[in-house]
Parts: sequence; C-alpha cells; structure tokens
Amino acid sequence: MNRRFAHNISIFLLDLILSVISSVFALLVLRVIYGEILYFNRLCTIWLLTSLLATVAGILISGSFRVVVRHSTLKSVNKIIVSTLCKGLLFLAVWLLGTFHHFEVPVSNYFWILLLLDLMLSFILPLLTRLLIINAYDSFRRDYAEEVKKVPVVVYGTSNKAVAMVTRLSTSPNYNVIGFLSPLKANSGLIIHDLPVYTYSDEASLADLRNRLGFECVLFADHDAAEAARKDELSLMCVHSGIHVLNTPRIAETHFGSLSGEALKAVSNQEMILDGMSSFGRITKRIADCALSGLLLIVFSPLILICFLAIKLDDKGPAIYKQERIGRFGRPFNIYKFRSMRTDAEAAGPALYSGDDDPRLTKVGKFLRVHHLDELPQLWNVFMGDMSFIGWRPERKFYIDQIMEQDPRYYYLYQIRPGVTSYATLKNGYTDTMEKMLRRLEFDLYYLRHRSWWFDIKILFQTFVSIVFGKKF
Repeated sequence: MNRRFAHNISIFLLDLILSVISSVFALLVLRVIYGEILYFNRLCTIWLLTSLLATVAGILISGSFRVVVRHSTLKSVNKIIVSTLCKGLLFLAVWLLGTFHHFEVPVSNYFWILLLLDLMLSFILPLLTRLLIINAYDSFRRDYAEEVKKVPVVVYGTSNKAVAMVTRLSTSPNYNVIGFLSPLKANSGLIIHDLPVYTYSDEASLADLRNRLGFECVLFADHDAAEAARKDELSLMCVHSGIHVLNTPRIAETHFGSLSGEALKAVSNQEMILDGMSSFGRITKRIADCALSGLLLIVFSPLILICFLAIKLDDKGPAIYKQERIGRFGRPFNIYKFRSMRTDAEAAGPALYSGDDDPRLTKVGKFLRVHHLDELPQLWNVFMGDMSFIGWRPERKFYIDQIMEQDPRYYYLYQIRPGVTSYATLKNGYTDTMEKMLRRLEFDLYYLRHRSWWFDIKILFQTFVSIVFGKKF
C-alpha cells in the first residue's frame, strides 16, 4: 500500500508542476503577443495562484493521480481531460467574481486567449510527459534485458495442449511466457517445463496477479474438455480487467467490407474476439472524440436550444430523456436524448421503438426522430467518455440479458465504448426484434475485430450520407 501511495504522490506532484508550468508558458505567450501589459507582474501572481488551487482541485476531483499502471494510458487521457476542465471552470469562476479587477488587473481583453492557451498546455504537457515516461521505461527495459521486446504472457491451463503451446512459443520472437495460469488451488506451486503455475480465485486476485507479474496477455490453447468449463469465466474477467486474450488461430482473416454468409459463419466460430485497434489508435480516437464533440456542442448549441424549446412547447414535459444503458466494461451509464415520445411511453414496461407510425411519438418527437435530431444530446455522452462517435449501439440490460441467453459473446463488446452510430446500424438498420438484435451482434463483433481509423471514417461518412438522403435506421 505504501509503495502504491508513493506512486500516487509522485504522479500528483508531477501533474501539479506541469499544470503550473503550462500557466507560466501561457502567460509568456500572451506577453509575446501583446507586448507590454499593464500590471503584468500582478496578473502573473494572481493567475499562478489560481492555477495552483484549480489544479489541486481538478486532480482530486478527477482522480488522475490514481492512474499508476503503465497499461492504463487511455484511462489517463480521460482523467487528464476532466482535470483540465475542472481547472478551466475554476478560472471562469474567479473571472466572473471579478477577482482580477479587484486587484486592478485589466484582463478582459485577453482572458479567453490566456485561458485557452493555459488549458491546451495543461492537457498536452501531462499527456506527452506520461507517454515519454512510458517510452523511456520501455527503452530502459529493452536495454536491460533481451526478453523485454517480447510481450509478457501467461498460458491458461496445465493440459497437454497448453504445455505444447509453451513449447512452440519458446522460440517465438513475439511472446515471453512467464508461466501457466490455473483456477485450481491444487496447482499452486507446481513447476512445468521450468515455468511456475500461478493460480487465481476471482477477478480481484487475477488483477493483483497481473500487477505483480506484469503480464499483458492470456493465451488460450485449443479446446481441452478438462479446462474448457472455466474458460469463458476467465475471458470475462480478462475483459473487465483490461487484459488481452488470444486464442490459437482457427480462421483466416476476413477482409473489410460487407459480411457474407461465410464471413458471418467464421465470426460465429471465433471463440474470443479482441479489439482490432492499437493502443495508440484508441488514445487518438478518444482525443478526437472529445475535441469533436466539444466543438459540435458549441456549433449546434442554437439548434439544441430550438429543439429543447420545441419539445417544451409541444407537451410541457421534460425535453431531455435519460435512460440507463450498459457501456464499456459492462458499466451502466445514462444515455441522453431529446424526448420524442409521451412521458408514459413505457408505463407498461420496456418496449422497442416500432417505427415512424409508433403511436407513442409526439408531433415534435416524430420530426426529431425522422431527422435524427433526437440524438444530439449524445454529444455530451461522447464528451464525458461514456460513448464514442463510432462503436456499438448501447442497449438496456433488460434486452442484453435476453441476447446473452442466446449468444454470450455480447460481453466481448464491453472492451470498447458504445457509439452514437455503428457499422451494424448501417447494415442492419433499427433493431425491433430479437432476431435483428442477434444479427446486429454479428456486425458489432465484426467491427470490434477489424476496427481502425479508416474503418471509423468510412462508417462516419456513410452515416452522414444516409442522414442527408433520408435513410431510416
């Protein structure tokens, strides 16, 4: 615990120093732009003190200093974004309270430029610093040991097939097998082929084992009847803990495009489907999602206000409708939409939307649905990190439970964020039956395995074209 606390303190101090440095740079850039500034020294003092207090508050609120695992860079991005936004809000509060003018500092003419510079640097510097530290750490390990170029992995099970896999991987340039993983306590302490057997009992013990040993992936051999029963349970634990899972390849890679019958069958036979996007791709995707959603919230704010007023004037009910959906890592979140149905639309229980003729639609709601304007509040979900622009459409637990009864592979989708639009939406349309939901799952799993920046751009473009030409989905 003390060691982990020390790591937290180190990260806290590092982020605090970098944030204050960002404020110093912002002030220097402002000085270069405007030249001589009246009471500049006084401005620097007030600005830096506010930056110090705002940064401490932002770090504590976001909990960014608690992200100490080198594999959690993507999570760090979200935490840094929240911390930076908190800092910006406190600066706004100080400005609105007239603190600067109280000390005779005329900051009105350049406050927004200074604030924008400060926040940009406060996000970029900590992020780049963490990436540089990770790269430096990796470089040190590469110089320190020959094996560090290989991905540290454990092999599940102690069957003959698992041992055979370890034998094959002993000459692999990609994997460094550090041991076997077993759910059986009786196997604890065993040594097989000079490799120890590590045991786990639940998700917490698995995560602790990963942090202690540093393995990044669990490898599964082919089916083995003696150990297959616990395999799906472990796969789910790995998905929740952010541990990669790889199976012995069984099918040839399919090319990007429409799913043919053979491709669908191949996906159905795949036991474990992993996120096809690289770590760098996931980081840049989250940054792009946050930047674009923030920009669109500003650009579309007049339209959002018009939709809000139209709904309120139509039936006096609440304009924003929120509903619990299941998102990344299987965690629930509230999805936001403009209300398009009567307030008692689900008084009799959960019911799927049945199309433009659904009697529960309000007059304004029908217009919003047809033109997809009811989805605008989801920009906030994207900005906050609950969703992405492209992903799998989030569903209610009520329907997820029914889907999983027929196809438990649904939990593989929990590796990534759900999206405002999806590949499945384009190909499968709106899902109002269980058959369509299962069909949608096939497309979502295909997207999960093959997703990339190019794939996302293509989906986004096709969605835009579909909306422009009035396609209903």
